[in-house]
Amino acid sequence: MSVRLRALPFLALSLLAGGLTSGATADEPTYGASEPTVYIVPTRHGDLFLEVVHPTVDGKVVKAPGILTYSPYNAGFGRNGDSGRWVKRGYMRMTADVVGTANSGGCYDYGGKREKESGFDLVEWIAAQKWSTGKMGMIGGSYDGTTATATATMRPPHLTTIVPEAAISRWYSYAYSGGMRYVVNNEKLGRQGPGNGLLIDEQGFDTPLGFDLGFGNTPPTDPENPRWAQRTASAMTPCDEVKHIQGGYELDSPDYNEFWLERDYVKDAAKITIPVLISHNWGDWNVKQEEAVNLWRALRNSKHRRLYMGHRWDNHGTPGGEYKETVNLWMDRWLKGDRNGIERTLAAVVSHTSDAAGPLDFIASAAPQITPVTLYADGGNVLTAVRPAKASWSNAIQITGLGTESAAAHDTSPPAGASYLYFETPPLAQDVRIFGEPRIRLTTTTGREWLTLTPSVMDIDPELRNADGTTDEPEGHVAVTRGFLDTRYAASLAKQVRAPGNKPFTSTVVAKPQDYIFRAGHRIGLIVQTESNEWVLPKAYDAPCSFATCTGYMLGLGGQSSLTLPVVGRVSTRSLFAAE
Repeated sequence: MSVRLRALPFLALSLLAGGLTSGATADEPTYGASEPTVYIVPTRHGDLFLEVVHPTVDGKVVKAPGILTYSPYNAGFGRNGDSGRWVKRGYMRMTADVVGTANSGGCYDYGGKREKESGFDLVEWIAAQKWSTGKMGMIGGSYDGTTATATATMRPPHLTTIVPEAAISRWYSYAYSGGMRYVVNNEKLGRQGPGNGLLIDEQGFDTPLGFDLGFGNTPPTDPENPRWAQRTASAMTPCDEVKHIQGGYELDSPDYNEFWLERDYVKDAAKITIPVLISHNWGDWNVKQEEAVNLWRALRNSKHRRLYMGHRWDNHGTPGGEYKETVNLWMDRWLKGDRNGIERTLAAVVSHTSDAAGPLDFIASAAPQITPVTLYADGGNVLTAVRPAKASWSNAIQITGLGTESAAAHDTSPPAGASYLYFETPPLAQDVRIFGEPRIRLTTTTGREWLTLTPSVMDIDPELRNADGTTDEPEGHVAVTRGFLDTRYAASLAKQVRAPGNKPFTSTVVAKPQDYIFRAGHRIGLIVQTESNEWVLPKAYDAPCSFATCTGYMLGLGGQSSLTLPVVGRVSTRSLFAAE
């Protein structure tokens, strides 16, 4: 059962229901803030630079729980900029430089063992100090939240909760999707909402190269500190830059190997038993949405795990609504022991759904109950609920000019297109909400042993179409979500497997998860293309092919090709569509 949260957000409802507090209790002192204090923390991988703003009472530092961010960004963006928020609530606010970056010594490790273990040592060192209560929480956005999850997989005894925000949980998925290397993106509608035009953004192409060169191997900037020379010597020592680059930029055959397993926190998430509040936005095409969803699912031994998602039209950041106050209450509950009831009142999933026109309501529920709805691509470019005959094939199209296919152009023009296949449903008879990952099963004939696939799931408003099928309105053709796959990785990311030459083969592309509503009267579309040069790097073909130059081929889809949608609630597939 879902609860809609528009008139009264869940926090307000909880306050009315009985005693949920949102600030300091009446007998809590008024806290001041100390000047930032620097500590040099010894760890097994180098000395870390830690800056702390302590809470004070009558000008004296008092013992307090700590809220820590372990960050590689501090040299350029500063530390503890939000200390005013936390110190007045009675917390130590602290930021440490990731091992091998900024003012910390040691070798930078791109999410690996040294980052995880130094995070463990850092938490335990802080918890042992006389000014600490021993209760520690970690919070941060993007890389800053990634280190929170990494540290939690090491299970430091005094780490009490983490709040990873728009964070990476599996480093392979930040660099690659389905064996294809992200480069930039080009969301035709923009990530901030319909009508905001063209927006190009990198999708992880800055790591690891930009981090190794920009954050690692830089001398600490505090030469007055007595440990400066030691930290400088260790930070300037050549480390694993070559290894990082080889792992992060293997374009043709990026196998999911030991390098990536070391940086897979989803794999180790079952080790985490502390409360975890995960936040992300459904429109984050930098650190993709799947990072939050996959981590939340994998936290099976965390009794108090929560997923808080912002809407499809918001980008790399944190949700709106009551999120900030929720985090305050979350920290108060688990670090200070306040009996504010957040563990009961905060639903397992709080998600801001949206449609083609923009964001809608926050919906709070347990994990949504999903009905898989499968739609089949028939030979007439229609998505139908009726399974067609196996012999049915779409018209084959000739793909030429590899490395030039543009998803942004395709999104504005279906059903027209000479370099991609397109299918769509009849008009919907009712609103359809999806929650999770659409799956696109494609049986292809190409005369090749492998190919790359970059399908898009579309929301089509027929009333906003021109006579030629194009649209001039951003909400007329919405690319709801996308998927990417090098078919050699269809069975496993660990090893490439080629199909027999000149024979059809079937692959399943898992698109990025979404919470989205297709409105009644709209159509659901599916674009099947082989490349998307705004999003992923093209790959040169390396085996016999039907075209002499191997720069093109014929693409056809078999009748068992399909789109399976994770539809919320119980639905009858045959009742979804209105008669035309």
